[in-house]
Amino acid sequence: MSDVTPSDPDEPPAPPGRAGQAPPPAPPPYPGPPPTAPPPGSAPAYDRQAPYGEPAAGPSYGYVPVPVDGQGRPLADWWQRLVAILIDGVIIGVIYRILAGIVVGSSFGSRSLTAFGLRLWIVGLIVGVGGIAYFALLEGSPRGQSLGQMVLGIAVRDAQSGGPITPQRAGIRMVILYPWLVLIWIPFVGPLLALVADVWSLICGLSPLWNGRRQGYHDISQKTLVVKVR
Repeated sequence: MSDVTPSDPDEPPAPPGRAGQAPPPAPPPYPGPPPTAPPPGSAPAYDRQAPYGEPAAGPSYGYVPVPVDGQGRPLADWWQRLVAILIDGVIIGVIYRILAGIVVGSSFGSRSLTAFGLRLWIVGLIVGVGGIAYFALLEGSPRGQSLGQMVLGIAVRDAQSGGPITPQRAGIRMVILYPWLVLIWIPFVGPLLALVADVWSLICGLSPLWNGRRQGYHDISQKTLVVKVR
């Protein structure tokens, strides 16, 4: 007789392979896309364009944002402003010294100190009024640029609207920066006070360095900004 035990008719047939061998384990389910993968059709964050003056998302690679005004224009660097101030100061200062030299030369040998002082005061009055008018008409124009600012490619603009300022505001702004334009009107001691005022002009010219919006003391007084135009 055979020793083979008959199989149960209700038991399902064994899978192909060796008898008594366990079937291979089923493969794990597909885990799906990585959780950090971007959704289909979207670009990586570092490929997206950011507004001018704002860093894009993603790696910055040492990017430093540039301060801008309300219209997105970059603000002038402090050294651009300082060089423009020096250029304008040299232009007006040279004119004053030429006129003062003419007065001194014409008064040489004169014994009247009063007449000499009066002539020098008249020169200071002419240069002071002319200097204020120079800045008021140029920086208060739609272009908003003095000769020095034209060289450096910067312009004065209203801090709120972004447009040009009035000649009155431009004149007051520059009297704060160049107080010698008014101090020189004082008879006899005016020229000496003007020399001392040059120290203030230098400090005022450097004051944008410690202001977050790159405003000098003269800008703060008249609510202006200096922006790059090229």
